[in-house]
Amino acid sequence: SGKNYGLRDWMVAAGVTLGVTEFLLTGPTSSSSTATDSAVGYLFLLAFLALDGATSTFEEKLFKEQRTSKYNQMLYVNGISSVVSIVTLLVTGSLFPAFGFWGSHPMFMLDAAVLSAAAVGGQFFIFSLVKEFGALVFAATMNVRQVVSIIVSYIHFHHHITGLQVVGLSVVFGALFYKSLRALRDSAPAAKGAPTLPENAQQDLEASNNQENTKIK
Repeated sequence: SGKNYGLRDWMVAAGVTLGVTEFLLTGPTSSSSTATDSAVGYLFLLAFLALDGATSTFEEKLFKEQRTSKYNQMLYVNGISSVVSIVTLLVTGSLFPAFGFWGSHPMFMLDAAVLSAAAVGGQFFIFSLVKEFGALVFAATMNVRQVVSIIVSYIHFHHHITGLQVVGLSVVFGALFYKSLRALRDSAPAAKGAPTLPENAQQDLEASNNQENTKIK
């Protein structure tokens, strides 16, 4: 892509790589299910990281370039997701069995409604965070969430974790936090050096310009 990376960027990448490698090699990570193996899980994890990293970047791109609102994005994202889900159910022949499951388990709709409400609430805050503060702040916030999720998972499900795995996790999240904080500190002076008009003032200025153009005509 032609982008140059400094020594600190390479050190962050090396820290994340070494931390993940240490976590995978110094403790039990195999699944309790016999249907799959750990390699499949690693591939899914890599795919998740790649897609998750691209999501917030494209969301910010839509906010800046297309001037969309968070409600627009929520509507279109959820609408397209619904279409994809229905098409997938039709192609796999699972649509009618899904309705049959719904009929056999009346509480299913209540649980699904609660889950959907929680997902929409989380989505609202995600889009708000990306729109108001940018993808970088959102990434830093997600780092905190990931740390908390891993800790809660180990406590709740009584997973066994070794001391070296703790060190590996500390290295990974320490490197990610350092990268996020450094980027925030570097972007702060640039943001201060380019002041922008408040939204109301910008609208008043545009209205005034339109009136002047009308008078000239």
